[in-house]
Amino acid sequence: MKRYIPFLSVLLLAGLFPQDLSAAIKLESTNQPPGELFALIFGGAGIFLVGIHFAGDYLQQMTSGTVSEIITRVSRNRVGMFLWGLFLGFFTQSGKATAFILSDFVQAGLIKPRQAAPMVYWGNAGSSLIAFVSMLSVKIFALMLLGVTAFGLTFHYPKRLVQGYGAMFGLGMIMFGLFLVKNGAAGFAAMEEVSDLVQFLHGAYLLSFVMGLIFTLIVQSNIAIMLITIAMASSGLFGLEEAAMAIFGAQAGTGILTWIFSFHSKGSAREVVITQISFDVIATLFFVLLFYLEQVAGPPLLMALARSASDAVSAQAIVVALVFQFGAAGLAVLVRNPVFTWIEQKFPPSATEVLSETMYLHKNAADSPETGLLLVEREQGRLLERLPLYIDALREGSAARHESPAAYHEAFIEISRKINETLAEISRLGLNTASSDDLIRVTKMQEQLRRFEDIVFQLTTGMSRRDISSKARDLGNVIMESADFIMLTAIDAIQSQDESEIDTLETLTQDRSALMTKMRHNYFNSEKELSEADRNFVLDITILFENVVQTLARYGVLLKG
Repeated sequence: MKRYIPFLSVLLLAGLFPQDLSAAIKLESTNQPPGELFALIFGGAGIFLVGIHFAGDYLQQMTSGTVSEIITRVSRNRVGMFLWGLFLGFFTQSGKATAFILSDFVQAGLIKPRQAAPMVYWGNAGSSLIAFVSMLSVKIFALMLLGVTAFGLTFHYPKRLVQGYGAMFGLGMIMFGLFLVKNGAAGFAAMEEVSDLVQFLHGAYLLSFVMGLIFTLIVQSNIAIMLITIAMASSGLFGLEEAAMAIFGAQAGTGILTWIFSFHSKGSAREVVITQISFDVIATLFFVLLFYLEQVAGPPLLMALARSASDAVSAQAIVVALVFQFGAAGLAVLVRNPVFTWIEQKFPPSATEVLSETMYLHKNAADSPETGLLLVEREQGRLLERLPLYIDALREGSAARHESPAAYHEAFIEISRKINETLAEISRLGLNTASSDDLIRVTKMQEQLRRFEDIVFQLTTGMSRRDISSKARDLGNVIMESADFIMLTAIDAIQSQDESEIDTLETLTQDRSALMTKMRHNYFNSEKELSEADRNFVLDITILFENVVQTLARYGVLLKG
């Protein structure tokens, strides 16, 4: 908690400033030329955007060490989901960033997609809380904050507060950037020449929506556009209705951006990202319809609520922004089950994710050394049983019944990682001599299994080549079937633990290096017209077969061990 004291202190100090200080920016005539006013707006927006990213990066660093552990604990608690959704949204200052962070947790297996969905919704609401900053006109405070934190970042004193300094420096840039935008906009709004533009924008709701969408696509932050819109509204350039539609358009822009960036996510991780897009769609459609219902039919709804909360347009716009985000999050939570059912149907988990599920290992597998090692061995046996499926997937007519060797290989890597983590946890327990010996044996078996799987995957990858002749492929098929027979024998030996089966495996896996060398020479002498690709293929495939035999021989020794 001490790490957050600097940032929380700044928020407390900021909250002490009267919320109507934005009225200090008055629409009075100015001697500043239009170029200077434009520079204030343009430069202020730039400082503001850098502040958004600067603060977000440092705040994520402050939480990266503990946030994954906390999220796994609160993911089954509705109140916890709500609070941590707000937390992630505020500290990343982006609903989109929150969705991608949670998708990484889903990818890592820490939480389920359905558990992540409510946090995605409330993350959008949490990111909007920074709107309170736009109610402040604190030039002196922002400059002092920038100065103090800049010295802290430069001299790293005290070192443990460096991340807090970075977060506060970003907050100072946000405040000062908004101050510059407000002043520049106020100067323009006070000019008679701008009154025609203001009149033109008045009532142009669809244009305001499109402007919010387009500028969000440019700056890639709907929160940035929301705050800048509020600053412009406080300066008189936007009315409440125009500001509201620009905020709605910014949310729609976020949905488009999230869809564009979602293509690098796959399976369950992409389901979480699509959840963010569904939120953007629900929020935009519902509140735009609500807006036009109020404008056309006249019932007092969102705009009436905002005007009843304050006489200042900036405060009214903030009310709209907060009601929009929190109301949309609440609505999305209510309809999350049918929405997420549709997402699961349209974006199912990838084959690798399904194959990566462990059957025997679980969170508490390492609580007991004996039980943990037994579960690891069973998981290892299950992985070994899969290896013939790599080869079976290449047989004619089998492709439709099995996943690709690449999918099995990626799943093996993930399960192997979980096995290694379990073995590492067991090694930290108080082990007796027998348990220590078993741990060493199982660890060596895991090393051999990993090496064996890699060889089998290389074997199937080589057999998938398209640049080899039918003669070379026929030889490859013979070698591949031989490897498959030896693997099946090894699996029978492991399952039965029968001494005779293990002896048979030992016989089959005797060193045959001299025999394979002689076979290669005879084959190359009899097939002198082989292409360079065929010769390389035969050489590779026979060497891989030798490696299969050698690895299974070591595996058999460990089984007897």
